[in-house]
Amino acid sequence: MSTAKHLSTMNEKEREAFFDSFDLVFCDCDGVVWYPLREFIPGSAEALTHLADLGKQVTFVTNNSISSVKDHIEKFEKQGQLKIDEHQIIHPAQTICDHLKSINFEGLIYCLATPPFKELLVDAGFRLAEDSGSGIIKSLKDLHEAIFSGDSVDAVIIDVDFNLSAAKMMRAHVQLQNPKCLFLAGAADALIPFGKGEIIGPGAFIDVVTQSVGRQPTTLGKPGEDLRKILLDRHPEIPPSRVLFVGDSLASDIGFARASGYQTLLVLTGGTKLEDIQRLPDDHPQMPDYLVDYLGQIAPNNRELSNPDSALLT
Repeated sequence: MSTAKHLSTMNEKEREAFFDSFDLVFCDCDGVVWYPLREFIPGSAEALTHLADLGKQVTFVTNNSISSVKDHIEKFEKQGQLKIDEHQIIHPAQTICDHLKSINFEGLIYCLATPPFKELLVDAGFRLAEDSGSGIIKSLKDLHEAIFSGDSVDAVIIDVDFNLSAAKMMRAHVQLQNPKCLFLAGAADALIPFGKGEIIGPGAFIDVVTQSVGRQPTTLGKPGEDLRKILLDRHPEIPPSRVLFVGDSLASDIGFARASGYQTLLVLTGGTKLEDIQRLPDDHPQMPDYLVDYLGQIAPNNRELSNPDSALLT
């Protein structure tokens, strides 16, 4: 039996105590606010409006580098009542840009990521190395060209790259043999939602390169230790115990947040299902504090259960 407390089972006094227990909300987007690459989940806009009405600060912590920060803001704007500013979006490409600027980085970057991710880097003034070779490996000569013919770089960045190949990872490995070459990672999820299930996320490929070079990257997306430091430093006036982290992933959201000292709210509209929670022992580091079927259940008029099995979680 799970120790996660379902908000629908709370009485008015318990709900009031819940909302009084935090000042700041870190909220995931995909699978929480909207379905991945699709429309808003019903009720989520009302829930975010309710948090704003209560005076809660809300910041969105996303690993979705397929969409830019601008894309995220435009999606919020389509809801009408939601006014989200750029500073409220924590995006792996932006955190990496901020990090590079903080160390006055001016070198060449080999970036394994999506076009919007690369575009943000270029717009910020950073230089990206071109992929070497034809991109199609038919011989050892092609492989050698893909790995060794490109320019030497001063940093390697790995995030979501749907055109990732063994040759690209081999080139990254070769560049990272230089101990002065920075090794940075954005989103580091082992799995990411896609369709009706999950597919391999960038974390698995980051791990391959990490093992081959024998050193850890600076990871500035969830669930990276370096992102945890950024979030903790972002609001030094708010103790971690007064922060609520809302997400749909046990590893990338709940485990990450609990290790940061935050309260946690799991939403069942994304990558985690009810049975996943029920299988966890009570003291598991990924056990959420609170649970809802969908984000809209935190709003006053949306408390009905969409999943009757959730009543088991008390």
